[in-house]
Amino acid sequence: RIAFRPNRHHPELPPRLKRYNRLIARRRAQVETTFATLKRRMRLTCIRYVGLMKASGQVLLASIAFNMRRWATIAA
Repeated sequence: RIAFRPNRHHPELPPRLKRYNRLIARRRAQVETTFATLKRRMRLTCIRYVGLMKASGQVLLASIAFNMRRWATIAA
């Protein structure tokens, strides 16, 4: 889902679109935080390996490490 933005012809969003943006912001924040962590901490900005199997393996291992890090934070 894509958030709506005001533009020069409509500087103010209608209340319906403001409410829509608030509703999708929670889900987007969770997803964007996950991707930001994978890119920043795990350096997953580019795939290191050639081939779909190896590349998906790299992403899988990074996701496992991300989940283990979250689990350690929650459990502690």
